[in-house]
Amino acid sequence: MLQSARTAPPHRVPPTVALAGATVWNRREAYWFLLAVIVPAACWSSHPALVPYIFAVVLTGAVAGRIGAIRRWWSMLRWGTIADIETVDTALRGDRNLRVAHATGWNVQRRWYTGTVTESAVRYRAGQARGHLFVRGLPFTTGVVLAHSKQPTSAMVISDFPCDLRLDGKGRWAASFPTGFWRQGLATTALYGYAVAGLIVSLGYR
Repeated sequence: MLQSARTAPPHRVPPTVALAGATVWNRREAYWFLLAVIVPAACWSSHPALVPYIFAVVLTGAVAGRIGAIRRWWSMLRWGTIADIETVDTALRGDRNLRVAHATGWNVQRRWYTGTVTESAVRYRAGQARGHLFVRGLPFTTGVVLAHSKQPTSAMVISDFPCDLRLDGKGRWAASFPTGFWRQGLATTALYGYAVAGLIVSLGYR
């Protein structure tokens, strides 16, 4: 549990962060969109009136989730302060095949990984405040950790963000898109385009 922390001056957050959050590929979201393909196909003949509601619910939930994530990222970058790492305890969590983002300092590598997944309990200090967070994937090494100066119980590793970030000496963020990001953006756009088209077509069959 964190103690009280001093409020840091706000940083300027570039619009790149919002654009990256709106278009980054989300595997969990894609799973729910996949249900929106299977379930309507099963209901189309017997319960056609339900199909538009299924598409609407999935779209509404997906958009709300993305807006919430963008707000969390934006708030953390605006009010975040770089924390000092005190201790790291790592435990094994079994073998997995997953895509991981691993930070070394400010540099983030995003790639598919097959092997033993770990969970690291990272204890940090930001000013007079202390807290901890959990990092799942590869063992935590030296990734930058941001602690929210207005919400001391909130912290994130720099690899949790959808874009590559740097903080200059004047307190301004520079954000850039990682390699291959636009392929994700096109896939995300196609996914939402399908859901919107399905909603429009199903409304015409009511």
